[in-house]
Amino acid sequence: MNRWKLWLPCLLVLTSLLLGACSTAVATQAETVERTLDAAYTIFLDDMVMYNTIGLEDLISMLTEEPPPFLLDVRDLSEIGDTGYIEGAVVIPLRELGRHMDLLPSFDTTIVSYCGSGWRCAIAMTALEALGWENALSLRDGSFSGWVHAGYPFATGLPDAVPLNVASPDPAMLTLIDETLSNIPEDWGMITVDTANKELIMNPDLILIDVRRAEEVQKTGIITGALNIPLEEFIARKTEWPADKATKIVIYCSGGHRSTIAMTILWSYGYRDVRSLIS
Repeated sequence: MNRWKLWLPCLLVLTSLLLGACSTAVATQAETVERTLDAAYTIFLDDMVMYNTIGLEDLISMLTEEPPPFLLDVRDLSEIGDTGYIEGAVVIPLRELGRHMDLLPSFDTTIVSYCGSGWRCAIAMTALEALGWENALSLRDGSFSGWVHAGYPFATGLPDAVPLNVASPDPAMLTLIDETLSNIPEDWGMITVDTANKELIMNPDLILIDVRRAEEVQKTGIITGALNIPLEEFIARKTEWPADKATKIVIYCSGGHRSTIAMTILWSYGYRDVRSLIS
């Protein structure tokens, strides 16, 4: 009994030290991942051209080049069955993208992602850039709907998935991005002007972030109470983000593309109640 009384305090101290060490290790890993995110997004935002979008005609021209871009369709399989897909594309539904790295090309291959309208492929493009792809683009001009409306050819059925096994993103980053994409809300983070206006009235603590450039804001004004952080400066001014990651946030720009990029970035940092204003 006396021996047990002697050892018990020692065991408690040892347990406390081990738990403290584990907590420190977890905190250090989280800090490392955040620094990696900071670096990846800084490169992405600094190197953006046309906010990493590509139009229909430019894509048609690019498809004639060697090597052609890698086409990534991020719509759900049910949509593909109903409407078809661009010939040569690989289909990976957006929420499953983080679990199918084996189907993607090398980091230096240009990837053009598309969806039904341009919203989901903007999310995919942002995620791919975070994971290390050097030139990920999203198809604008209506994306696949615009492609079909313009009369460009498309295939029917479902394309075969062929593993390439040539890209290996950082495991910790991949885990984070997979969790981010897997938890995308049912509405893909969209919010309409009417809904946003109602929520602002009901919840005065809701944060509005305007990601347009300063000259745009000066020319057209800003929604009262909104915080202006141009997308190009979004990581550099990270200290201006809400400290509480449970904060309700609505982001807007002039058309929805830049705000969707910013929304995706915030999601990856652990902000879950973030939405992008439609137009």
